[in-house]
Order: sequence, then C-alpha cells, then structure tokens
Amino acid sequence: MGINWDEIQKALIPLKDYEDLCRRFEESFAYPFVVKSFNYPIPELMDYTQKLLGGDARGRYTEYLAKLIWIFRELHQAGVKNVLELMTKTDTRVQLEIFVEQSGIAAPDIVAVLKYLVYWFIPNEKYLSGLVRDNRVISDAIKVLHEFGIRTNLELLQKGITSAGRETLAETSGLPAAIISELVNRADFSRMPWASKATISNIIGAGYGSMAELVKANPEQLYADFLRYGKAIGKNLKLGNEIENSYRIAKIIPVLVKED
Repeated sequence: MGINWDEIQKALIPLKDYEDLCRRFEESFAYPFVVKSFNYPIPELMDYTQKLLGGDARGRYTEYLAKLIWIFRELHQAGVKNVLELMTKTDTRVQLEIFVEQSGIAAPDIVAVLKYLVYWFIPNEKYLSGLVRDNRVISDAIKVLHEFGIRTNLELLQKGITSAGRETLAETSGLPAAIISELVNRADFSRMPWASKATISNIIGAGYGSMAELVKANPEQLYADFLRYGKAIGKNLKLGNEIENSYRIAKIIPVLVKED
C-alpha cells in the first residue's frame, strides 16, 4: 500500500508540505559545521532526545518521547546509521516511499522523527534581523554584514564559530570585535529549540552574553538576574518557562562557539 500523503500533510502542520520539511534539512546540512556537529549516530540521537524531552520539569513530553525512542530503535534496526543517512533515504517523496517499503517502518512514524529533528535538533536558518529586538547598534551592524553576504544565523556561525573567524569578520567588516561577538552569540542562541528574538534578547539582557555563560550560571543567580532584567524593561517575564528551559537546554545541545 502506498503512502497516504493527505495523512502526512496533516501530520506536517505547521510545515507547508513534505518538500518544505526536506528543504530545511538540505539548507542546514549545506553548512560544514552542521554536518560536523549534528550528524549524530542514531544511538546518540536517542540519548540526546531522552535528555532533551525527558528532562522537562513538567513532564510534558512523556508520550512523545516514548514514541520517538521506539521509532529510533526501528530505524536503527533497519540499518540507518546516522542523521545524514536518514536524510538521504527520505529526501524526496519517492525516496521516502522506497525506504518505507524496504524498512517496513510506517511513513507517519518516519515523518514524525523528521519533524522532531527539524524543530528540536538541527539548527534552522534564520535571518539575523530576526534575532534582535530594539537594539539600533546591532541592527545597524547586521546591515553591514549584509554587504558582505552574511544574512543568516548559519552563515554567521559558519564564519564565526572560532575566535580566529570572529577576528577575520571584524577586520573584514570594520565592525568592533565586541559587536561581532554579540552577533555570533545571538546566532548561537538562535539554534535552541523555539528560541525567539525575545528569548535571545532576554537572556543577553539578563547578563548572559554567550551559551557558555548560560551553561555555567548559578540557577538561583540566573533567576534573580532574569527577574531584575524583567523589572528594568517593565515586563513580567515567565521565569518558570523561558529561562528554566533555556538554561536546561543550553547544557544539552552541541557546543559550537569556541573561545580559544
């Protein structure tokens, strides 16, 4: 029996269609740093998912996690070694149909894993302008980077992951090193699942300018700093949601930006 694409279409919401799903994989894995850091073997991907979803303080993803782990086991037993191999086997509708027939794994299950990877694992490409809120200096710097062909978070991360790369960006663009560093760190924060420009700006505003600083934070001090920043900007920030999840997830996702 062939794939029920109407069923798949419903499961993909809010993605436009299966091609949109595949395009996101292709866009992200076009960058060498993504291939290097996110091509997890399936067993490691299972461990990562267990930590990411299983560590939720409110236990919101228990059933979702169990389903994903079961599908990952099925994929591993079917001989899928890693994320890139899964992407290759499913990168078109025809390829998905062939893989479903060969593996015996239901198409909705495979698509459920692919959708999870897009929203929870691989860094999605975002325009730099979507990573900043009410900051004229940073917004102006983004316009300068546009002139050098750097428009997205992944383009910036590819060039600025290392300290040497950031130095080169500063020299080439004429922007201060501190501005380049903040932009790279904003791009780094943007790969956290569901991170909006508000979340990124709140973390930085609270005094945690990099993923490394967030990871090393004292939880009690982090909450205090976040509350202080919220009062300073006249907003009641959701401490139990935004900052708690950001702090937890920052300790799980792959380390990218190097300070060497």
